[in-house]
Amino acid sequence: MNRVYRHLVTSLLVGGLLFCSARAFAEETPRLAHGLVNPQIDSIKRDQKGFGWNGGWVLSNRHPALFVDAKPKQASGSAIQHEALIQGSVERNNPLRRELKETYQDQELFLRFRFRYAADQKPRDEGEFFVFWLDRYEGSDKAVHANHVPNIGVHIASSGPQKGKVVFMVRIGSQQTAWSSVELERDRDYMVVGRLSKPEKSLRAGFTRFDLWVDPKPGELGEPVASTVNPQSVNAVRWVGFATGLKTELEDRIYVSDLVLSRTWSDVLDLSPGQIPKLAGKKKTAWSKPVNFEKEIYPLLKSRCFNCHAGTNPDSGYRLDVHEELLGFSTGETLIVPGDSEQSKLIELVSTQVAETRMPPVDAGAALQKEEIAKLRAWIDQGAKWDYALLPTPKTESDHWAFQPVKRPEVPQVKSSKPIRTAVDAFLARAWNKAGIKPVPEADRGTLIRRLYLDLTGLPPSAEEIEAFEFNTDPRAYEKLVERLLASPHYGERWARYWLDLTRWAESHGYQHDLPRPYAWRYRDYVIESFSADKPYDVFLKEQLAGDELTPYADEHVIATGFLASARISGNNMDKAAQRNDVLVDIVNVTSSALLGLTLECAQCHNHKFDPLTQRDYYRLQGFFVNGQLGNLSLKGDGLPNPTEMNVWMPKGTYDFYQREAKKLINRKRFAHTREPHTWGYYSPLTGQAEIERLPVVNRDPIPYSAEQLKQTKSQILIRGDVHKRGPEVGKGWPAVLGATTSGSDQLSRTALAEWLTDRKNPLVSRVWVNRLWQYHFGRGLVATPSDFGVQGEPPSHPELLDWLASELMEQGWSTKQIHREIVLSSAYRQQRSFNEANLKRDPENRLLWSWPRRRLEAEVIRDSILCATGELKREVGGPSVPQEREEQNLRRTIYLFQRRSEMPSVMAMFDAPDSVTSCSRRQVSTVALQPLFMLNSQFMDRRAQVLAEKITEDVGEDHGQQVTQAFERVLGRKPNAQERERSLVFFEGEETADATPRRLSMLCHALMNLNEFMYIP
Repeated sequence: MNRVYRHLVTSLLVGGLLFCSARAFAEETPRLAHGLVNPQIDSIKRDQKGFGWNGGWVLSNRHPALFVDAKPKQASGSAIQHEALIQGSVERNNPLRRELKETYQDQELFLRFRFRYAADQKPRDEGEFFVFWLDRYEGSDKAVHANHVPNIGVHIASSGPQKGKVVFMVRIGSQQTAWSSVELERDRDYMVVGRLSKPEKSLRAGFTRFDLWVDPKPGELGEPVASTVNPQSVNAVRWVGFATGLKTELEDRIYVSDLVLSRTWSDVLDLSPGQIPKLAGKKKTAWSKPVNFEKEIYPLLKSRCFNCHAGTNPDSGYRLDVHEELLGFSTGETLIVPGDSEQSKLIELVSTQVAETRMPPVDAGAALQKEEIAKLRAWIDQGAKWDYALLPTPKTESDHWAFQPVKRPEVPQVKSSKPIRTAVDAFLARAWNKAGIKPVPEADRGTLIRRLYLDLTGLPPSAEEIEAFEFNTDPRAYEKLVERLLASPHYGERWARYWLDLTRWAESHGYQHDLPRPYAWRYRDYVIESFSADKPYDVFLKEQLAGDELTPYADEHVIATGFLASARISGNNMDKAAQRNDVLVDIVNVTSSALLGLTLECAQCHNHKFDPLTQRDYYRLQGFFVNGQLGNLSLKGDGLPNPTEMNVWMPKGTYDFYQREAKKLINRKRFAHTREPHTWGYYSPLTGQAEIERLPVVNRDPIPYSAEQLKQTKSQILIRGDVHKRGPEVGKGWPAVLGATTSGSDQLSRTALAEWLTDRKNPLVSRVWVNRLWQYHFGRGLVATPSDFGVQGEPPSHPELLDWLASELMEQGWSTKQIHREIVLSSAYRQQRSFNEANLKRDPENRLLWSWPRRRLEAEVIRDSILCATGELKREVGGPSVPQEREEQNLRRTIYLFQRRSEMPSVMAMFDAPDSVTSCSRRQVSTVALQPLFMLNSQFMDRRAQVLAEKITEDVGEDHGQQVTQAFERVLGRKPNAQERERSLVFFEGEETADATPRRLSMLCHALMNLNEFMYIP
């Protein structure tokens, strides 16, 4: 009886289980997953599940897929709104992949996707490779997914009647490929269908058979166009994706959409719009009553949150007292999602059971009660309504002096013991009178001409020029000398160097490999020519920020984009999103620092701690640059020099390294040499001139270039500066504290940015530029922190003088040379360097300029002055650079020495030249042992002293007295005084042989070139 009973119970249990299983299977929907249909389903967010997926699409960091609007004829009458655009990469790439919600191990799996291979843009097709793969694992961006992994797609047939043609194929491993007879037609829409099956219904059995159909009809289940069998195959599918290979060229464009994974043939062929999945509805809130913000939410936030999360710059970094900040307005971190408390971070933080992350923190009080959390949930689910009268949105404004409009002050009427020659003198004299400062006398003419030459051209005057000026009786001799020097082509070389410091320009990419940029010298020449021509500063900025956009087209404009293209590029970063973002960060930081005098880089990861600048400001400014990329850009070359022998201007080691890396890229079909004229610049395929061609770049692993991707790129806040944590889109714009950005900011171009920068209402650009000019003349700006006009920067020593110069710059057509005239024609500029104890007590730092400030020559001027003294300097302007290893054969100005970031010319490295890594607003001046060692012991200096001695001997013979006189005149621009002459002649008396005379003269010349008098502006 017990045995019968047990048998009956067992039968009932088994029958019940079978019944339950059968009913579950009967209720099971055939469709497993659906994607590539619309933006709601095809998110790239990790937490966006979609229909049948465990998260959003994963994009390749190297060559990611793009989502584009579906073709009109495809979208017509269809629910498919967009498709994925996959571009060629000339390498293995997995641009688009996604994880299934559950691992699939049943006996049969059907799939379909729509597919179109666009026609080649360039007629150099060498075949195609594109597949859809199904695997247990995700793999990496470059994973092959070919070893015993099912693939379906197109490839070049290696056998059969279609050998050598691009046909549809199916394979399970590359050795088990079945070629169809269907040849690929370009620009045709296909529906590709596959069936992956096991020989038996077993979890352990592999998917050994793969069948392919192209545009099948419902009755063609038994008629695949190709089938393959491989006993060694995966037994489960968890990840699917699309892949390209070496045969896909950079110009190839592949469009896929409407991806379906299903259990049945009928379902996979069902194209009805009703089959498009819809997102699940939102959960009902646990709090059904309407929530009153003023009476229920505000008191809760005030008592439990505002101590740490309210007010300007809270320590926590998050504000809960501003509605926009809860929505991530300035930081990108969305704390609430109105209408969806489940997706709101605020609810997650207040309801978590993890003490370390709970809000309020453990040490700040007890956790919120369940009723309080429920009210917060309900408030969010009901739309998170806000009382702006109770908690208004703070205005972005500041009373800081630098953010106020530039107003032209009246030139003061003052009495002074010195002539009031320009407005500069009037403002300075007023400050002297107020501080009780007694100005020092004017310098002698010999000092003034040397000062002007070195300051305006970076070259010393000859002894003849000094003598002529000293004896010139023309009352306007000084003014005429100033005009002559401003008109000199060497003026542009001198002042271009200051600008190149700001732009961190160099002729290489930087970072570890530091590969050269062969034609970066064109931008250096553009800057030199612009300063020499006194190009208006507003035009100068517009060409550099938006040269590729300007019409009519001009090679000069394209070359000018070298300002943006001076950013460094890592060749060793496999994270392509980070590699590209590093360049954008560099561009934004330098643009804001050099042009606006703001430390906006502090807002890259969080709102600025001191200035009214937010992360939103940072990424809106970055928005002007996200649609472009650095690279070699084509030029029309009309009348443009086009040297092509790069080994002439590159050091041998650098050139050989460049050629080796270029060869690697050529072998990978990612680079090709050209002899057509081009330059290193910045180009946007969205806003730039269509006639500009962006050419490939040589780097260890270049940033991939995709015109389509750049056109679609939108500026987003990067949460905490992390490129892989993207916040909301923010469009394009300038810092809100400087004025509201015009409506339709998404459509703004870099031309609009340049026009805003140079608008009369902009309070910073003109002030920053005239302050830099003042600093370059006197060694210290009216604002001592030239790239920080923010709250933490130094206030101006003469605020009204700064504003007068800024307004004068704009009223004089943005003429830089006009500001030079105001400064160098002043009595203040003509002062002696003289000590006055009373003045020193009142102004120990000489901020009021009662004496000429001591300034050591920069590295370039030291070397150039030495070559002037020896008569060896070649003064031609512009052209390719000179490698230092061959400088003896071409002794040009130092600005023309090849400037690789990791191998800067020796004299520049010794004498505090910038490293071209960041913008340099003011060079440091150090005094270290290596400097005199270089000046005394280097082969370069020894050779210069010998050459100078030889030339002096050729001119005056063996007369020691004349030799001494000429040595002083050629090096210091003056005759020796009696004591100097006597000591020099005594030096010659120690000769023992006739052969010693040239060496003694060489040593004297060498000593003179080491004097402070030679190394400092007098």
